[in-house]
Amino acid sequence: MTYFAKTIAIGLMGICFVTSGLAEQNPPNNMSMDQFKQWLQSNGYAQNPESSPEAAAIPPPPLDMPPQPQMNKGKPFPETYEQSKQTMLETVPVVQESPDSAAAFDTMLQQNMPLSPRQVVELRQQVDLSQRAAAVPAVVPPKPVSTTLMVNLAPGTTPPAVRLAQGYVSSLVFVDSTGAPWPIGAFDIGNPKAVSLQWDGKSNILLIQAISPYSNGDIVVRLVGLPTPITLELVSGQRVVDYRVDIHVSGLGPNTKDLPIGTALPNSANQLLLGVLDGVAPAGSKLLTVHGADSQAWLLGETIYLRTRLTVLSPGWLGKMVSPDGMVAYELPKTSSVLVSRYGEPVELKIEGF
Repeated sequence: MTYFAKTIAIGLMGICFVTSGLAEQNPPNNMSMDQFKQWLQSNGYAQNPESSPEAAAIPPPPLDMPPQPQMNKGKPFPETYEQSKQTMLETVPVVQESPDSAAAFDTMLQQNMPLSPRQVVELRQQVDLSQRAAAVPAVVPPKPVSTTLMVNLAPGTTPPAVRLAQGYVSSLVFVDSTGAPWPIGAFDIGNPKAVSLQWDGKSNILLIQAISPYSNGDIVVRLVGLPTPITLELVSGQRVVDYRVDIHVSGLGPNTKDLPIGTALPNSANQLLLGVLDGVAPAGSKLLTVHGADSQAWLLGETIYLRTRLTVLSPGWLGKMVSPDGMVAYELPKTSSVLVSRYGEPVELKIEGF
């Protein structure tokens, strides 16, 4: 018999042997459920689930692969912090530790992590407390305000002051007598190391902030079409900081759309209108009640100072000043009725409380 014939014969004998063995172990078709369970126990399937045909079909894991953790086996889900640590320790192969390795491990822990967990938390709390103390300013922060300045370009006058503070940005807004933006042409700083300034190169707004906590200096600004430069004093370290300064310049700028009507405002009344424009009542005045619109009015002698965003039509006003945000301060003769324009519609304002 040849070699190939012998091989085929041996294979057929093995198949017959396996078939006969399986036939002995296979349960009869007419077996009941209880008899089937007894058959499983007698063949060892119930006592050893891994010996079942389903388990035998699963290949065993490689020898070098660590055992996988039995997540949440017999434990509530989700696991606690301690249970999670124990679960991960169970995934590591068990190796007998020598006394030398245990001593080396304890020494390494003491050298690298000498503090206890509670001490680590207390240390971080102390660091947080130090950082919070370092962020607290030495004095009470300055009070922020928005002011309005009237620039007098006459010789011999004192330039107005702008109050700055370290860490606070102040905006300088230049407008003309009608409240229209007056664009900036150029500027120069007296002490460039004490302040930081930004300008987009075309608008009427300068953004400036103090670099040093206490400094004095000035800034010279040239407006487009205005031959006389404007000088402002810059002072830092004050108890009040100017967040926004509306700087009114006498005259009409290049962006004026409507010419002012009426007579020119006397110089002596400029400061009163500036205060009214900022919402400050004139000294010695009486607060009046205005019905018909969100406006404020004060009576000083025989003159009414009205603060509103509406346009006064009647009576004719004696003085007027406009802020860049649209607020208008009027100087009017004493009257109990004022006709204004609200979105092109005439509205009557009733003034009471004389």
